[in-house]
Amino acid sequence: TGQTQSSLFGFFGRINYNWRDMLFISASIRREASTKFGSQSRWGNFPSVSIAWEMAETDFMKPASNVIKSLKPRLSYGVTGREPSSPYQSLATYSPRYQYFIDGEWVTGYAPSNNANPLLSWEKSVSYNIGIDFAMFNNRLNGSIEYFGRQQKDMLYFKPVAGSLGYTQIPMNVGTMTNRGLEIDLSYDIIKTRNISLSANANATFISNKIDKLHSDLNGKWINGSRIYEEGHSMYRLYLPEWAGVDEKTGEALYWINTFQEDADGNRMKDANGEDIITGREKTTAYTEAQKTENRVATDDLLPTVYGGFGLSLTAYGFDASIQCAYQLGGQVYDTGYQNFMHGFYTDAGENLHVDIRNVWTPNNTKTDVPRLDAQDRYANSTSTRWLTSSDYLSINNVTIGYTLPQNLVSRIGLTKLRVYFAGDNLALLAARKGLDPRKGYATSNAYTYTQIRTLSGGIQVSF
Repeated sequence: TGQTQSSLFGFFGRINYNWRDMLFISASIRREASTKFGSQSRWGNFPSVSIAWEMAETDFMKPASNVIKSLKPRLSYGVTGREPSSPYQSLATYSPRYQYFIDGEWVTGYAPSNNANPLLSWEKSVSYNIGIDFAMFNNRLNGSIEYFGRQQKDMLYFKPVAGSLGYTQIPMNVGTMTNRGLEIDLSYDIIKTRNISLSANANATFISNKIDKLHSDLNGKWINGSRIYEEGHSMYRLYLPEWAGVDEKTGEALYWINTFQEDADGNRMKDANGEDIITGREKTTAYTEAQKTENRVATDDLLPTVYGGFGLSLTAYGFDASIQCAYQLGGQVYDTGYQNFMHGFYTDAGENLHVDIRNVWTPNNTKTDVPRLDAQDRYANSTSTRWLTSSDYLSINNVTIGYTLPQNLVSRIGLTKLRVYFAGDNLALLAARKGLDPRKGYATSNAYTYTQIRTLSGGIQVSF
């Protein structure tokens, strides 16, 4: 068993102002200190401010009051802070690792478990948005349009280091990243009478991500396993061997590798920055070569261009029905599930296969993108750009149908309301491939995580 200790100390202040229910101002400030940081960077300041103006209440908007019921521009700015999840991250720590038998007794030896970083500081998230809320046409059209951004500064991360140091990672502030986007949210009453109402709603979010700056030790680029983080690019990129198809003559899996400019002695030539000069690309069956960092390629930004939802609601003479859907367009995802089901026979004999395996290469089927089935082919379905696919989807999240009995009937049995309904959740998902659920993640679709459960339910709602 062990024991840890940490403290968080701070001050907080807030001011709210309301002028004639037209102008709303709110401001706050937090100043906090955490013992999880070194003494040089323990304190952080986190201000916020927001302003909203209800223009529909002003005199110059009164002539349009029959059309515009609400018109509220607003803006906000705020800073929040995040500390490490574990204490002592800025200190050099030691942990018991080994036991030695000395003079007839076992003696515990200690080894470094964390390197000191007294400059480790708060990760700060700077958020801002500019938007406008509106209601028009006797409140039949409602909506908002908002431009937003969030910049994460001094992001906390554990940088991998050689295990020979006695520890495998160092806590540090690695850089700055920005998310920006536009969000549109609309609802409209298409029909609105005493007995019938039909309304529609839709929303869309456009978002982009960019790494602004990385720690100087990283020289503008950081390759961590199959991920690549590079200044000026999205953090949602993979760094993978590039798939080149199937050899029509042999059925073997092919991958792209670079060719390099060499001198007369066969040594690679360098450019002005000291980098190898690449002259082109060629295909190879040697996956171990394609897997090398020098031959892998960075994917495009995997983030979708737009995502959101839409729906309809209808009520008519006691009946009610609604449907809500969600969608995503313009991105890519690494389909680990499909990869696992296209494994061939090397290590997974006896496990299920995807139906696409029926298009496998044979001497009579040479024009295919599915390599031959050979127990000796170890890398036929290895990690590569082969498994990237569209992350577009359309899902039916909810359908509800109900009927509310007339008031004059239910009142006879001492009730104020009696409604019978049926509902279905997560009824359908249309994606690029059956079994793929792009909602599991922006970069990869985890094959070992269940998709959202489909449920059917019904019931009776009673009010007394």
